[in-house]
Amino acid sequence: MLSEQAKAEIRALQARYPVPRSALGPALYVAQRETGWLPPDVMAEVAGLFGLDPTEVGEFASFYHMLNDHREPGQYHIEICTNVPCMLRGSGLLADRIKARLGIDFGETTSDSRFTLEPMECLGACGAAPMFACTEKTTGKLRYFEELDTAEKVDAALALIESGRGFETTERWPLGPCRHGGKPETNFLLARVDKPDSHTIETYIADGGYETVKATIVGGVGAIPQRSPQQVIDEIKAANVRGRGGAGFPAGVKWGFLPKGVYPRYLVVNADESEPGTFKDRMIMEYDPHQLLEGIILASYAIEAERAFIYIRGEYFFAAQRLEDAIAEARARGFLGQNIFGSGKKLEVVVHRGAGAYECGEETALLTSLEGFRGHPRLKPPFPAVEGLYAKPTIVNNVETISNVPHIIRHGADWYKQWGTPQSTGFRIFCLSGQVKYPGLYELPHGTTLRELIYNYGGGPTAEAGEVKAVVPGGISMQLLDKDQIDTPLDFENVATAGSSLGSAAVIVIGANQSMVEVARRTLAFYREESCGKCTPCREGAGWLEKILERVERGAGRVDDIALMLYIADMIAGKSFCPFSFAAVWGLQSNIARFQPEFDAAIAAAKELPVIPVRPTYRPDPGVPSGVTEPSLPLEEKYNAPTHRR
Repeated sequence: MLSEQAKAEIRALQARYPVPRSALGPALYVAQRETGWLPPDVMAEVAGLFGLDPTEVGEFASFYHMLNDHREPGQYHIEICTNVPCMLRGSGLLADRIKARLGIDFGETTSDSRFTLEPMECLGACGAAPMFACTEKTTGKLRYFEELDTAEKVDAALALIESGRGFETTERWPLGPCRHGGKPETNFLLARVDKPDSHTIETYIADGGYETVKATIVGGVGAIPQRSPQQVIDEIKAANVRGRGGAGFPAGVKWGFLPKGVYPRYLVVNADESEPGTFKDRMIMEYDPHQLLEGIILASYAIEAERAFIYIRGEYFFAAQRLEDAIAEARARGFLGQNIFGSGKKLEVVVHRGAGAYECGEETALLTSLEGFRGHPRLKPPFPAVEGLYAKPTIVNNVETISNVPHIIRHGADWYKQWGTPQSTGFRIFCLSGQVKYPGLYELPHGTTLRELIYNYGGGPTAEAGEVKAVVPGGISMQLLDKDQIDTPLDFENVATAGSSLGSAAVIVIGANQSMVEVARRTLAFYREESCGKCTPCREGAGWLEKILERVERGAGRVDDIALMLYIADMIAGKSFCPFSFAAVWGLQSNIARFQPEFDAAIAAAKELPVIPVRPTYRPDPGVPSGVTEPSLPLEEKYNAPTHRR
């Protein structure tokens, strides 16, 4: 059971939050680290510390895949990322090598209880694929092992873990930031990440760090003017900084939605970077965390918040450590705490680790999770700016969005607007992954074309890929573009005109050698797994679509499968509580629209086409294709859809 030290740690975690229940997730991490997993008696003990019924804690733990409430893993829990970006760069071969090396399959543990092996959804390492994450059970430490594209690298990574020295650091292996680049004139957010000790406060201050926020709040720093909170909001609004998390809503406008005179207010930084293909925020948090902290202080000053929370995805263990260290350094200098910069103002910043749930990237689901509940979305309105965390006014912004704030306040809105387009101002960190020679991060102005990004910076498609077949321009939830749209400028308006969305600027390149049916099937597998389970269309529909695509892929397609998939997709899109329903099917809908001949060929190749009886629909719908009924799956497939823990 839990030691007194663990209980004391949990009580200290509870004290960090206005409402102690917010510490439930962090507390379960403590319990899991101490006991190896979360059996019912351990969760009951945690429940007692929170004054909760044990079933409430069990319900919470079962939602998040990083909380092991179903079985105890081995000493080293290896999870191989198998999502589309990693799949395109050989995650299947990596899995085969590790299975052969350890002598186990997915879902199994070695006979000596040292290794457990499982597949995993996107881990935010798309530019360094293929890769795996490994968690050391007794310490709870998690480390990424990346760029594992040869058998020798796989052997070296496993040998390091087996030696017992694999977790002396939790920085990625191989050490250091992954490949990145861009135009020198717009290299601001990533300008420092290659410098020695770029994560420390000494190097940040030496490069002019914290001068902007100090001048803004108390004045007296060079030519940077002192500003009131409203003046900071006005400058961000004038710059038209659009949210970098995916929605693209102007940050300054969002800040202006706060109701006057209502306190306390909260700033929540969305660092739950879970959209496959996206890995930009991780770089900032790991190698320039003080840039983010300065942005947090400025944003908190602008919206008059005295508490800020960084909700970081649980897999970003190293980034969370770097942020905790940076907060401690800033507090020691008087930049955080009770009297920041001697101004009489106060600000506390808390790093809150999620526990593995894609849905928590949606802002209201994130807030629900931060309050200590399952990450289910909330009805809007009211919007978080009016009624958010703990039912108080809350601003939720992405890491990259907040990191732009110090640069804009230092140089001004007009400086920022010299790049980009009138509607999509400034520069952006583009995440390039998939079948290109040089995947990585590229900091470029809005309006840079796909062709320029892929060929001038990414080196073009790999030799095995052949020519570019398709591109995902904004993360896997966005609609596919084809090779004829390669000259599309990467800004919000032009990508929308092309039939997709810029989203999180996660550009995934798919080569001519890749099956689009496989891309569709793997995409639907992700959304089936990551459905929060709240709404029937997503919870059931994604599983149906995955089953159909599995059947098509294995050569058992049926003549009405394309019409059936489009019908089911239409019954999902926009029919759920949050935008997840659109994200779940946009990829499939655009895939079929642009690459239907591949689906037709896969179905035509079936050894025998079954005769499907036409049954009357339960409710006639003029939008249903002729002959298509309520999903025509055999009963054993319909009612034994893939199960998942959400």
